[in-house]
Amino acid sequence: MQLGYDGALNFFASPPPNNMLSRLSAALLSAAFFCAALPATARDWIPPTATLGHGAQVHQFVLIDPSTGKPMPNARYRLFLPGHTIAGKPPKKDEDDSVIFGTTDGAGRTVKVRLHKRYPAKRWILNPIIGQGEFGESFHLVSKFDDVSLSHFPYLLDVTDEYLICGRANDEGYSYYAQSREPRTVQLDTDMQFTPEDYAWCAGPGRAIANADETQSPSALYAQYLGAMIANSAKLSEGFQDRIARKLMSLAITERNPEHIDLALDVRPVPDDKLNSYGYELADAGLRVERGLSMIETYLAQHPDDPFALDSRGWALYRLGRNEEALSAFDRSIAVFNQPNGDYGISDDLVREARAEGLAHKGEVLWKLGRTDEAQEVFKQGLDIWPKSDVLKATLARLAVVLPAPTAQ
Repeated sequence: MQLGYDGALNFFASPPPNNMLSRLSAALLSAAFFCAALPATARDWIPPTATLGHGAQVHQFVLIDPSTGKPMPNARYRLFLPGHTIAGKPPKKDEDDSVIFGTTDGAGRTVKVRLHKRYPAKRWILNPIIGQGEFGESFHLVSKFDDVSLSHFPYLLDVTDEYLICGRANDEGYSYYAQSREPRTVQLDTDMQFTPEDYAWCAGPGRAIANADETQSPSALYAQYLGAMIANSAKLSEGFQDRIARKLMSLAITERNPEHIDLALDVRPVPDDKLNSYGYELADAGLRVERGLSMIETYLAQHPDDPFALDSRGWALYRLGRNEEALSAFDRSIAVFNQPNGDYGISDDLVREARAEGLAHKGEVLWKLGRTDEAQEVFKQGLDIWPKSDVLKATLARLAVVLPAPTAQ
């Protein structure tokens, strides 16, 4: 079992998967949206020779790569002054500012914007753009303690089912503007440190993958570039190698490509603290389940009373048709959860959500075995613990289970 997070139609920050004990960011950081995802309409890319607006004050900027400190020639960018309208560039519907999407010239310079008043550079938002598509978002990295922007702070953006990219926040603490062809979840990690070689990989193969056209499978692209990663494994940091291999595994699961799953798992040893979550994902997808069960068992050898991993083991056994063994694993997981004073490093609500998911798993096995009365009782227990459980609701809908109405007292 690993904890699920609600999806959304817009980009948002979500914790990285790590057994169920995930955290959004390092202790001193918070991430905030600046603007909502854009509707699927064609971008109006403005050339660097253009001049927009009216007024005596001319504003022009050089797009700098925070990772290298060098200008970014012939690069895509997003530029706007929050809350301001630029003549000839009206805001989108329900927005208050004119957003410019453009490309820099050979020296990294943006368009010129004429306004009646001079505004300092720190008031403007200027992001380099990564990815393709009409949906997008950037993040503002600030200190939780004093709300100060964290300039040049390292981060990694992981766009679900598409790409990941590393970088540094710019002078005002803003990340890349990450684009997607479809509404996606984007995960912002701020607890990694990158070497110069890591940044070089992101600027080379990583950027090429992110900017690839839609005819190319993301999984195939990562499998192709994995050769470059292997060749440079002595240079790329181990943590970053793990993330690249992890990305390939996620893409391969989504595309249901067992060969790419094997490649991702063989190129790097799975970190000990990820064995349960990796194994559960494979079991949940019904792909390479035996391999997933082996990872879960390895994790349980070191953490025999982990209720999340016990549930994962039960789910993998069920996928393999070993139903009675699965029920035993679920019962053990439930028993551990029921022990008082359990400290799992997450909120009580997340624990209740996890318990409801485990009961959904057990109830499904009972239902498939024809033990419908027992299954209904287990499902009701889950709903009593966490009525908002998406996993439990989806299970009831998928199995077409209708629970009997409560008996009037």
